[in-house]
Amino acid sequence: MDPIDPMHRSLAQLSGREAQLADRVFERFFLGHPEIAGLFGRESLSEREEMVRETLVCVLAQIEGEPWLIGNLEAMGASHQEYGVRDEMYGWWVDCMLAGLAEMLSANWDEAMASAWRSALEALCEPMRAAGCRKAVAGSAKAGE
Repeated sequence: MDPIDPMHRSLAQLSGREAQLADRVFERFFLGHPEIAGLFGRESLSEREEMVRETLVCVLAQIEGEPWLIGNLEAMGASHQEYGVRDEMYGWWVDCMLAGLAEMLSANWDEAMASAWRSALEALCEPMRAAGCRKAVAGSAKAGE
């Protein structure tokens, strides 16, 4: 079975439900990792909802092979590094997204769907991590000059 079809179906099922998904994801994110709450400052629920929506848009762009995606992910990774996001936090995000998705898509959630989503989310994180590392190295080199 083509893994793209279930991904498209699950994205369609989430359409218009981003606020509910954001509630679930961020509740887990902050409860499981209270140290990250400070990175979000006073961001409102609507801004958190936008972060989840961006993640879903990036997943769709990824499965459709959109050429703009890598550049956007690299820019986001560099800005995340400036905010203080550490490498391990990407894994936390993936785990919290997966838990939220499992709850929201419970009727259709199975091992294959979990695996497809994990692969998609981790693939989004890789260019972000790499860009964050490059930014950190460049910043360290400047500080050492």
